[in-house]
Amino acid sequence: MELSFSEEQEIKYRVSLVTDVPPLPLALQRLADLLQNDITSLGELERLIRYDQGLTARILRVANSSFYGCRGQTSSLSRALVLIGFEQARRLCLCALLLELFSSGRSLDAQERERLWKHAFATGRIAGEIASRRPWTTVDEAYLLGLLHDIGHLVMAVYFPKHYKVIHDLAAHRGVYIWYVESEYGIGHNMIGKWIAVKWNLPEVFQRVMEYHHHPDRSPSYRSEVKIIHLANALVLSREHPALLTDMETQNCCRDLFITEEEWGSYQVCMDAIWPEVDQFWNLLK
Repeated sequence: MELSFSEEQEIKYRVSLVTDVPPLPLALQRLADLLQNDITSLGELERLIRYDQGLTARILRVANSSFYGCRGQTSSLSRALVLIGFEQARRLCLCALLLELFSSGRSLDAQERERLWKHAFATGRIAGEIASRRPWTTVDEAYLLGLLHDIGHLVMAVYFPKHYKVIHDLAAHRGVYIWYVESEYGIGHNMIGKWIAVKWNLPEVFQRVMEYHHHPDRSPSYRSEVKIIHLANALVLSREHPALLTDMETQNCCRDLFITEEEWGSYQVCMDAIWPEVDQFWNLLK
């Protein structure tokens, strides 16, 4: 199945006309700021959550789940946050707000929605592991960059479902990664993601990561951060595309970030533990 010239032009035209991608809510912007601030407290997070009844209810539901062993015994937000833990609570809130942002008024296949978000969660998680051994960015910033790096895919899936499916089916038919098909037609999720980052007034590092995470050496700035996300993305995708673990782009990124073969191998082992964690995280949020 091939995209016709008219279909390709239609996608480009419609992308240029999209105006109803929701703005970044104040609560989500504030939470993103908190996630990057190492000195924030549980009290600050609680005050932010209390402004959102839906978010408060979700945190209480998570805290009362069997996962945390409470089983409906707490109705206190303060207690719930203590049970969940500061770091996990921040990430749960951020992901919950993002899920809500792209859920209202749009239909997205449940299986594809789950796949996209699990990829985002896993990329953020392993990006944090890589960042923990590097001085250029914090673990939390790397997590946030990894979480948002493929937001362009989500926008395509939500706003252009027909064309998104055509591109994915074509990639599956050829047995190649979707990025290669996108690049043929000039409708990459990377540019859509960059546009979203600009629309949301996200810092420049997010714009660079979204646009260049497949070709980090082309980024005019923040190359170290972009390379961390490139490697994290490769690790997550390696279950379906193992060649990404050893391709030239990956080797160059490992060299530039001073990642030895031993360290790179440790991240591959780490992914085996991250996937069950991601499944649990998704089940808590959905």
